[in-house]
Amino acid sequence: MNSRYRFVILGLSFLVVLINYFDRAVISYAVTPISEDFGWGNTGFGLAMSMFALGTVAANGFSGWLLDRRSVKRVWTISIFFWSVVMLLLGAVHVVGLFLLLRFLLGIGEGATFPAMNRSMVNWMRPEELSRATSITLLGVPMAMLLGSPIFATLITDIGWRWTFFALGVLGAAVGVAMVVWYRDATPSEPHVPDEADHPDDAEPDLIPTRELLRDPTLLATSWSFFAFGYVLFFAITWIPGYFEQTYDLDLTQIGWFATLPWALAIVLMLIAGWLSDRLMKRSGRIRIARVHIIWIAQLIAALLFVPLLFDPSSGVAVVFLSLAIGFSMMPNSPYYAICNEVFARSSGAATGIMVTFFSVSGIVSPLLTGWLSDIFGGFAAAFGALIAVVGSAVLGMVLFAHPDRSLALTDR
Repeated sequence: MNSRYRFVILGLSFLVVLINYFDRAVISYAVTPISEDFGWGNTGFGLAMSMFALGTVAANGFSGWLLDRRSVKRVWTISIFFWSVVMLLLGAVHVVGLFLLLRFLLGIGEGATFPAMNRSMVNWMRPEELSRATSITLLGVPMAMLLGSPIFATLITDIGWRWTFFALGVLGAAVGVAMVVWYRDATPSEPHVPDEADHPDDAEPDLIPTRELLRDPTLLATSWSFFAFGYVLFFAITWIPGYFEQTYDLDLTQIGWFATLPWALAIVLMLIAGWLSDRLMKRSGRIRIARVHIIWIAQLIAALLFVPLLFDPSSGVAVVFLSLAIGFSMMPNSPYYAICNEVFARSSGAATGIMVTFFSVSGIVSPLLTGWLSDIFGGFAAAFGALIAVVGSAVLGMVLFAHPDRSLALTDR
């Protein structure tokens, strides 16, 4: 048993998440040139974003189910090479319909990423470090946005959006090679949580039926809360550049540096949440105290911080409140996955697949609804109102219906 190898898994998982979100984020910095190439307004661009999310919806549930039954390395590596090829093709097409189809296929390829990441965490990480390890892996999301903001703004300005897409396709393929070389599946002798982690393909583990997962109030409340989490994240990824460009007439280079602030704050808050959540779990032994309370409190703070943006503040005020709101919204990322791992450990891939499907649906709704509302009302105030309503409903759902310690008692029967 090589317990140190789990740090290799941690590093590879972080790297895949980082590149995955480079691919997801780059299009938001190409709003203007892509819209000009294809003759789109905000609604059309929102449709392109939603096509990606539709692909992830199609893949999340199936990939989670498959990851509980087959090799994580095999499933994850195939998906990485697939999405990398699609990124290369996206940089080459000039036909609107084909571009939208490739966006859908990109979503399918990337749909396995987070169920695979969470299955890897369950298989390799020790229980007392699970939330912290997951939070480190998930730092790839804000880190991609933090690094991507100035990098993509510069690249798209200097070499164009198509060559930027080509570069990301090559980078993704390189990560796929790294996974082939260094990633390996866990065995029952490794220091992972459930005994049935990565089992042989012909084994039949003791899995929780999907119908039971879909009826569990904790998983459903957590999934809806994760929908709200995704609604904010997809708003941020898709519309931060457009919001500042259209509302305050800033150029792309200025936006690139402004857009780094929410993600820098998110990195700090995510690490705090992962550490605090594990500490509370160790002291209380209660999943609701350690995971659920961190989620709803952070989301409530985020919802309140979005309120000033309803009233067209100055650009400086907007940067401050938007940064704080997105940072607190991102803060409880790892506790979501910890709930799937701890309550549904025997089927964490399937449970994560369900939860991430809600997240992916938000990726359809948020970009499209935001684009439509901004076109109809000539600004982003109505879009911020919709965002606040979604996050507020998630807070209520977690407070009222998320009781993971009760669900754990049922799933352990």
